Amino acid sequence: MGDEASAADLVPSDGQARVEVEGALAREYRFQAALSQALVGESPEHGIAEVLHDHLGLGVAVEDPFGRVLAQAGPDGAATQPRLTRAQRDHLIDAARRVSGPLRVRDRLASLAVSRGTLLGLILVQDPEHTLEPADKKDPDTDARPGSPRAGALHAIGLATGALSLHLLHRHHLARTELRLRHDLVETVLLECDPDDLDAEIERRIGRASALSHDLTGPHRVLAVHPRHGRWPGDQAVGDLMEHAARTLDMSFLGTLRGQTAILVCGPPAAWLAGSGTALAPWTGEPTTTTHAATGTATPGTGTGTGSATDAPGSGTPWQLVHDAFTHVLHDAPAVGVGGYVDRPEHLPRSYREAMQALTVRTRQPDPTGLIAFEDLGLYRLLATPDGRRQAGAFVQDWIGHLLAYDNDRRAGLVHTLGIYLDHGGNYDATAAALHIHRSTLRYRLQRIRELTGHDLTDTDTRLNLHVAVRAAVIAEPPLLPAGGQLTSL
Repeated sequence: MGDEASAADLVPSDGQARVEVEGALAREYRFQAALSQALVGESPEHGIAEVLHDHLGLGVAVEDPFGRVLAQAGPDGAATQPRLTRAQRDHLIDAARRVSGPLRVRDRLASLAVSRGTLLGLILVQDPEHTLEPADKKDPDTDARPGSPRAGALHAIGLATGALSLHLLHRHHLARTELRLRHDLVETVLLECDPDDLDAEIERRIGRASALSHDLTGPHRVLAVHPRHGRWPGDQAVGDLMEHAARTLDMSFLGTLRGQTAILVCGPPAAWLAGSGTALAPWTGEPTTTTHAATGTATPGTGTGTGSATDAPGSGTPWQLVHDAFTHVLHDAPAVGVGGYVDRPEHLPRSYREAMQALTVRTRQPDPTGLIAFEDLGLYRLLATPDGRRQAGAFVQDWIGHLLAYDNDRRAGLVHTLGIYLDHGGNYDATAAALHIHRSTLRYRLQRIRELTGHDLTDTDTRLNLHVAVRAAVIAEPPLLPAGGQLTSL
């Protein structure tokens, strides 16, 4: 009898139930009204996080698809735990797409803002005490009384996620429109100006860039970015990837895609800007390399070019942070050509041509990944133009044509041996060590080179021309290297 009375006490009266329902509905209306207000505020992400935090009393974070925190609300502003690794994040996203509603990940509930299969962002709710779980998971209705902390919580997270999806989708569409405008502007600024209308045309270009929040009047370079194997990651738009890399560098840019190469008109990264706004080296192109007197090419690791045979891409070079930013976003090392420094918009077409020259040289190396700036091309400045590459072919054939044919037939690697020998100034010991062969083997190979080319390797002018021919073979048009052949690289 006593047990029955106790059970009855737990059942609310009709009046009490009505009050609880009305209170829950009022709370729900206030929540939805606050969400609507957040969407029209100056920072919808922050507004949504604050509204959901106030409603649940739990820490809330809003993240973009890359895991960057867009907003957070919670005790002491510490709404988030350490960021998930990429593998953990991919696993979470795959799992969350297979369920409806939020998904628990240890002490967090994750809810995905998705549109047509595209991830726009995430809402993460900190719930270390599992207060949003029913006390009896076998009977979820146990704690579902109207007005209880758990009642409607998952529904509220769903509403907040829907609001976030609307906002991010709207921003996504705006970004797409802006991207098209930026694409059109880049295509324009890479064209040479009509000298008779120069001032007026520059003003028009500066005005269009200003409308897109980009200052075209400051110091710029053009970057040409080509993904490894010519394939961009399939899960993100190229423009979004480039924006993520530029955001990492705090670097303003305008971009377009030509074939599989992203062309970026860039201002200096924040790390290379003085307090006054003036650009610093290496952006300004001030010399930081040691060059070979014979070839005019940069010593690997001492200049701005990265990805040499002896250095990992970007290691120990002034441009490391730029190459690393693109590598991080693409999850693989790309080839990057950097055009020369310009301080006026009408010179951007020249920087674009130089960026493409640098990219051509970079992609013709045995390891095509890495970054090289135009000022570090040395001899390749003359050879890497379309006309220079065609003329280089005839020059290479005259000097080492027989050697290339022999390598192509026998896979002997004599061109590579000659290149290393000349790079080391004809020093036998240094060359043998670099090739990991015995001196006698090197002596035999050099004798074979003399016989096939008919040239005297002790003659200064001959050695200069042979060295140029070996370098020119990298970028000659049509390609002259044997399949899989190796040459010295930048």
